[in-house]
Amino acid sequence: MMSPFLLTGFLLLAPPVASPPAQDSSPLKATEMTVCEEIVERGCRGPSRSFGPDVESVTFFSKIDGATGEAFVAHVWTFEGKEVRREKLPVKTTSYRTWSSKRVKGLPGKWRVEVFDPLGRSIGVVDFAVEPPPTP
Repeated sequence: MMSPFLLTGFLLLAPPVASPPAQDSSPLKATEMTVCEEIVERGCRGPSRSFGPDVESVTFFSKIDGATGEAFVAHVWTFEGKEVRREKLPVKTTSYRTWSSKRVKGLPGKWRVEVFDPLGRSIGVVDFAVEPPPTP
């Protein structure tokens, strides 16, 4: 049987366990994100997280803060877990509004739009749904 003093000495001599490296955070921040029917005067008209089956397309609006020069973000659209569109968008000033649109007519189900910085780090995400047509 090992002596408690010997065990304690062993633990004191053991090297510390390394913690996982901290993930770098992005200087860019998505401070506003909305899915809506359309953009009117740089703002969303008809914001929602659920759209009826008759909607033709939806727009994802994002306000990006923190750019120190010209940069870009990517809006990545996924439908039922599969990427269906990726759009690279400029960020031209410290606080910049940008948006992308996607035709969703006839595609009921779960949707997601995620915003990525130039290094591929996620800086925001919005989930929404398109409802199926009513059954007769």
